[in-house]
Amino acid sequence: MPQRSKGERHVITARLPVSDARKLAAVVAATDENRSDLVARLVHTYLETIDLDELQSQEALELSRAS
Repeated sequence: MPQRSKGERHVITARLPVSDARKLAAVVAATDENRSDLVARLVHTYLETIDLDELQSQEALELSRAS
């Protein structure tokens, strides 16, 4: 049975430490969620906590010239 569309998506790639990759595989095996959906949900949840207006309005600190 075909899956319904989740809308336009962009593929990202991440390299995890082996211990994290093993844990991720164990979580996927223990749940009904696939790896891609789980990682997308985790990234989405994290990104929801970030205020882009505040992040982008930070001023750069002046650096003293090294002598």
